Amino acid sequence: LSFRGFMRRTVYSKIDPELIMPEEQRVFPDPADPGKVDRLIEELGGVDVAFGGIGINGHLAFNEAQPELSPEEFAELGTRTLTLTPETKTANAIGDRGGAIIAMPNRAVTIGIKQVLGARKVRLGVFRDWHRGVVRQAAYGEVSAAFPVTLLQNHPDAAIYATATASALPF
Repeated sequence: LSFRGFMRRTVYSKIDPELIMPEEQRVFPDPADPGKVDRLIEELGGVDVAFGGIGINGHLAFNEAQPELSPEEFAELGTRTLTLTPETKTANAIGDRGGAIIAMPNRAVTIGIKQVLGARKVRLGVFRDWHRGVVRQAAYGEVSAAFPVTLLQNHPDAAIYATATASALPF
C-alpha cells in the first residue's frame, strides 16, 4: 500500500501512455530520504497546485493531527515518516481494503504540511458521506493543528470540491 501505488492504479493507468508525464517527473516521498521532496520543491521554486483529499480527522496528505502544536508550529513540518492514527487506518481500510484494517500499514511517509500550505493553489476533492462533517469543520472550525485542514482557511487560494453527498448537512 502506497500513494505511489494508488496513483498508478487510479490515475496513471487511465491516461493514454503518449499523454502521461514521464516517470522521472512523478515524485513521491521516500522513507529513506524524506527531505528529498522538500529540497526538490525548493530547487524548482515551489509547487503551483497541490491536489489532495481530507482524512476523517482532518489530515492532509497523512499530516495527522498534532493538537499539542500551535498552528504555526504545525505549518512548519516538512516531509517525514509518521504513525497513522486508528481513524486514518479505519477510514482507509473501509475505502480501499474492504474493511481489512490488518492490511493497513502503521506508518506512512508524507509530504510536509509546509509544502502543501506553500503551494500557490490547493485543491481538495471530497466524495464520501463521512466528509459531510469534515467539510463543515474545514470551513468553519477553529484553525488548529488538531484538525489540520483548518489551516487552509488562511491560504490565499484553497478550494474544496465536494460531491452532493459530501456537501450535504452532516445530520
